Order: sequence, then C-alpha cells, then structure tokens
Amino acid sequence: MPIYNRRRIVLLIVSLILAAGITFFEYTYFSSMAKKEQTVRVIVAGSNISAGSRIDGMGSVKDIPASAYVKDMLRADRPVSGFAKVDISKGSYILRSMISESKVPVIKDGMRRVTIGANLVSALAGRIKAGDYVDVGYIPGKETKEGSGQPAVIAENVQIYNIVNNKAGDTDKPKDNKDNQYDTDSVIPAAVTLIVTPEQAVTIKDMESRGSLFLLGY
Repeated sequence: MPIYNRRRIVLLIVSLILAAGITFFEYTYFSSMAKKEQTVRVIVAGSNISAGSRIDGMGSVKDIPASAYVKDMLRADRPVSGFAKVDISKGSYILRSMISESKVPVIKDGMRRVTIGANLVSALAGRIKAGDYVDVGYIPGKETKEGSGQPAVIAENVQIYNIVNNKAGDTDKPKDNKDNQYDTDSVIPAAVTLIVTPEQAVTIKDMESRGSLFLLGY
C-alpha cells in the first residue's frame, strides 16, 4: 500500500477518534447542564418573630440547593413548634439553635434581673424551670426585729430567668454521657434569677436580708 494511502487512513482514524471524543464530551457536558441540582425544602420566618414568641404557624417553606443545606436548618417535612430564643427577621432561616421547647424568658425594656437564694423547698421542690411565672413570698426571720414586717407576697407574676445549682450550673440542662447520671445535687436549686422591675428588685433583696423568701407556683 502506498505511503500516501496509509497516511490518509491514519488521519481518518485519528479524525474519527477525535470526533467521537468531542461528541462524548459535548453529551456529558450538556447532560450535566440539563440536570438541576437537588433541592431541600426548609423553614424560614414568614413574618418577624420576637424573642419569646411561639413560632408555631409562623414559618414559610423555601426551596434551597442541597449543597446549601446545613444540619441546623429546619426541614419542611417535620413539624415546627416551640419558642424563639432570639428575634428572627422575616425571610430568615429558622434554625434549631434559635428554638426552645419551653418558654423563653425575655428581659423587656425597663426590667432587671435579680437573684435570690433557694433550696429544694423554697423553689417548689425543684419543679420550676426558666420561663415559668411565680410569686415571691416573704417570711420574717425567727429573731423578729422591729421593721421586719409580716409574712406577705412581695412580688406577683414574675418570670424566672434561670435556676442554678450550687456549682452555678443550670438545673434543667440535659446531662450528657460524661456527666454522673446519679448526681442528684445537680438538679437541686441553689439560686433563682427573676426578671423584675428595679423597685421589685430592691424590695426582694431588702426582704431577703430580713427573713426568708419562697416561690409560689401557678
């Protein structure tokens, strides 16, 4: 076979291979372009949500690329309920870390936090938690002094900000695997912080110095 014909055959074969390669590349490229990225339906705030408010029914559904999804986001296929820990703007993603199952104490303008000593008895046998509302009662000390006053309710319908044990740990914080599951002292209240007005705070601390305080539950 003449050299000239062999070269033509080689060039033909190379051309066919290149054509096949280009065709395969174009097919792969345009096929991948035609395929849309999978999406995930998540929950966003349908309106502005204030801290402490219930979020039930305040969410809207939004489709986002699966690559943008993070575990803290709430998926639309699960019920959404609880209380907002922080202010959430309309259209913002509602994250698990933004939600509490129980009422969230909110310090409104003009309010203050004040802490009183507590024990298992004075704190309703520990059956209270942050967000609950209580009254504060006062009992004069045994060594009654002039001006100690009479037993009375000195603050009504005040919200509990938090409750800690004698190690300053939250009594309602779930235990993890590293904690001693038999450590009952961790759930016994040692101090309770309340959200009150400045005037109530002064009264509460004054009466605490004169006698003992206890909480009345609803």
